Amino acid sequence: MNIYLVRHGETDYNKERLLMGQLDIPLNELGLSQAEKIGKILENKEISKIYSSDLIRASKTAEIVKNTQNIPLELIPNFREHTFGKMDGMKWSSKWDEMEKNEFDNILLKEGGESFTHFEKRIWDTYIKITSKHSIDENLLIISHGGCIRVIIMKILNATEEIFSNLSIDNCSLTTIVHLPHRKIHKYRIININSNWYLE
Repeated sequence: MNIYLVRHGETDYNKERLLMGQLDIPLNELGLSQAEKIGKILENKEISKIYSSDLIRASKTAEIVKNTQNIPLELIPNFREHTFGKMDGMKWSSKWDEMEKNEFDNILLKEGGESFTHFEKRIWDTYIKITSKHSIDENLLIISHGGCIRVIIMKILNATEEIFSNLSIDNCSLTTIVHLPHRKIHKYRIININSNWYLE
């Protein structure tokens, strides 16, 4: 089974480097064009089903891809981005990069956000549940958010949050994973991360 992970197309918030979290921000003109391009790249991948975050920037990307091949699409609220609570909509502050995990989590919780531990568990549990219910001869597409894809990569690598922080996942980039369900361990193999040559 091949699992294709795609981040949604660009929004104006991406362009202005604002935190979106779970704010429902639509794709901009470039984002719509990016979605069309990734749709063409995925045309010959024999995808059985698309799973998407229900936030409009992801679901619209998914709809555009779906329309190229008429693939079944299911919206998954659990694939929403990490929310920073009241900080959603703010510009990222460099001072946050210097904080320890617990210190930053305390700020998140104070502002009504989601702790990283909860976010990580939400995304990984949903990913495992979805991929485990499909047969080995099916290929899946998951369209979500940068943070969600970084969590999945981090968990597959059994890595620390340093890996999460050092990964870059661009709008409408493609990350490919092979699922090997017959194995007892190492069931997921990463083929590529953040491929975006088709957007240039």
